[in-house]
Amino acid sequence: MKVLFDTNLWVSFMIGKRLSSIAEILCDSNVEIYICEQQIIEIQKVISRPKFDKLIPAVTRNNFFEMIFDVCKMCDITVRADSKIRDENDLYLLSMAESVPVDCIVSGDKDLTDLGSHALIPILKYNEFVDLLKNITY
Repeated sequence: MKVLFDTNLWVSFMIGKRLSSIAEILCDSNVEIYICEQQIIEIQKVISRPKFDKLIPAVTRNNFFEMIFDVCKMCDITVRADSKIRDENDLYLLSMAESVPVDCIVSGDKDLTDLGSHALIPILKYNEFVDLLKNITY
């Protein structure tokens, strides 16, 4: 299964909030997590905000990016998604999803989850994604 996690999930993972099961997903050989350079830059910008200094220690940030490069598959954005979304900054995620193409996008961003899908790619909340994985037999 090819999956794209939204930036908010990666940041939540680093903070350690309710996404501890993401580590199991990252180790699941049946799940391929995709990321692109633009998303890595976005994650770096978000976690460099002063409000995250106490929540995400420097060592956690460094270990996170090492893990990303070890576990995730890098991809290039080759498709420009055409979608009317509330936050134009999320358009690159939809473009990346189409470029791979992924089987689903997982997000905690209401702007994305309210879409329900994009280009026939389901946009799931994290809990919905976990439930989906439980029901899939490989």
